[in-house]
Amino acid sequence: MSWSVQAVIMVCEMVLGYFLGRVLIPCFRKTKTGKFDIYIGDRFAKDGSEPKFGGVIIMMCVIIGIVIGLMFDGDTQTLSFSAGYSKRMALISLGAVIMLTAIGVSEDYVKEKKLGIGMKPIYKLLMEYLICLGLCVCLKPYGGVSTAVLMPFHLGYIEFGKSFYVLFPLFMTIGINAVKIHDCAGGRTDTGVDGLCAVTALVFSAGLSSGFAATSSADTAQLFAVVTMGAAAGFLFWGCDPAKLYLGESGALALGSLMTVSVLLSGLHLVFILAGAAAIIDGICALLQYAAFKTRKKLLFKGYTLHEHLMKKGWGAFKILGADAAVSALGSAAAIMFIVYASKISM
Repeated sequence: MSWSVQAVIMVCEMVLGYFLGRVLIPCFRKTKTGKFDIYIGDRFAKDGSEPKFGGVIIMMCVIIGIVIGLMFDGDTQTLSFSAGYSKRMALISLGAVIMLTAIGVSEDYVKEKKLGIGMKPIYKLLMEYLICLGLCVCLKPYGGVSTAVLMPFHLGYIEFGKSFYVLFPLFMTIGINAVKIHDCAGGRTDTGVDGLCAVTALVFSAGLSSGFAATSSADTAQLFAVVTMGAAAGFLFWGCDPAKLYLGESGALALGSLMTVSVLLSGLHLVFILAGAAAIIDGICALLQYAAFKTRKKLLFKGYTLHEHLMKKGWGAFKILGADAAVSALGSAAAIMFIVYASKISM
């Protein structure tokens, strides 16, 4: 994908994200407060009416970005559906991301309307796993799934065969939920840093897109990485501290699924561990905190996640965002090196 096409996709998504926020935030706020007021208020101050549903804006930006990418023929620069981007693979993957986001939208609606605690976690995990499993199975006929996992340090490929279709959806589900925890543990907005998850997704996708561009590989994966960058940037107009729109479970599921789908389509499965280092570290810290509390009735950190711990240690929002971006950038640089390494290794 040429840089000009990437620029068009990202600019369109960012502009769309800005205007969608202007139009939709008052509608989302009505769900929470019961009152409709078209005036958004001071962008740089909170008043307690900030709604969730960030995933809706992200998903609408992604759909537009995918359509633009699929309509752009990289050779002739004309508007026609491009076989080079493997249209069916992209649409199947987009469908899976929409279904995962829909789970989050329903959860955000229930919690904003105070209709209960929402779906039981085990049921949500099962639904997420089944959607990821269905995605892997549906991509198989189009060559969109590589069951061989490339290892670093010249260890070659490990062929998982049919067991890949059981194991990788589990990996995707874990990755998606690591992104959810990275946003707000338990969905509580007071434990999160506004814009943290979107910044991670933006840097993550920038790394993957750069690596694919450098090696001229994985067109469909690169398309998803680019649209994730644009959607995250469009959301940050409203979601960066102080947020006028929270990411919510819908946004966390949207970004988490987009990140894992990009990795699946690339066939380089370990890049998620590298480029997604910030989210994985937060998830591991949350797991250790939970295990320590259950076994020893003691807390390892001052918060459930690492970023919450840093908040309670006195770190400001932008200092945490900067540290997160630095960790994500280092991980993305390692991911680029891994992608280049993969381009020189043949199965």
